[in-house]
Amino acid sequence: MSCQGCSYTGISTAIEHNFVGVRFREETNLTLCESGEEIYSQGETVVVELDSGPAVGRIERSPMPIFKPCQKSNSGRILRRAGEKDRELHERQLTREMSAKRFAQERVHSLSLEMKVSKVQFSLDGSLARFFFTADGRIDFRELVRDLSGRFSVKVRMVQVGTRDEAGLIGGVGVCGRTLCCSTWLKDFRPISIQMAKRQGLSLNPSKISGQCGRLLCCLAYEDDQYQKPKAKQSPTRAN
Repeated sequence: MSCQGCSYTGISTAIEHNFVGVRFREETNLTLCESGEEIYSQGETVVVELDSGPAVGRIERSPMPIFKPCQKSNSGRILRRAGEKDRELHERQLTREMSAKRFAQERVHSLSLEMKVSKVQFSLDGSLARFFFTADGRIDFRELVRDLSGRFSVKVRMVQVGTRDEAGLIGGVGVCGRTLCCSTWLKDFRPISIQMAKRQGLSLNPSKISGQCGRLLCCLAYEDDQYQKPKAKQSPTRAN
């Protein structure tokens, strides 16, 4: 059993239960993490090894049965249950992130850079800081990086994102009154077109069919397949 065209063809797709779902921010997608031989309960705070370094998160789904090889290979790894020192580091991390975002925004303004700093994420050990930003084109931010690195004594990584990704990073509430899909569970963005709204008979008022990012609502695609199904044509009956 595998996805069509999957590069992991031939790798075991047996269902495994030594995975849990971890949330690292209040409005972020669940991250699949390998729990090993340990058994974790929902609500526990753990330290996870990610590509960006160790991070503190909260277990929200345990276990999380997984069978897709691609999900298994891309999962994080739980290092330990969070202790008092980890919680202190986490609080310091959040404080530094807020301070770094303000400082970065001030420097961007001073340097007249055509970019917007959306979010800052520090690793738990404070060795790496990622600055997420949006911009219409390429930006020469070398001086900005030097300023940030010198101010916070950290390795700086600048990450340019699109408007949809920015909405997912920041989070918020959609026109439906619920937390944004892109910030809680939606990971892959499908192409959205105005034709989807037309097929569903929705108002074409931009304020009604646009999300926080200013783009067409992702949820227009959720039921679009149903509206594309051709209606069965009834053949007229002929009188004998």
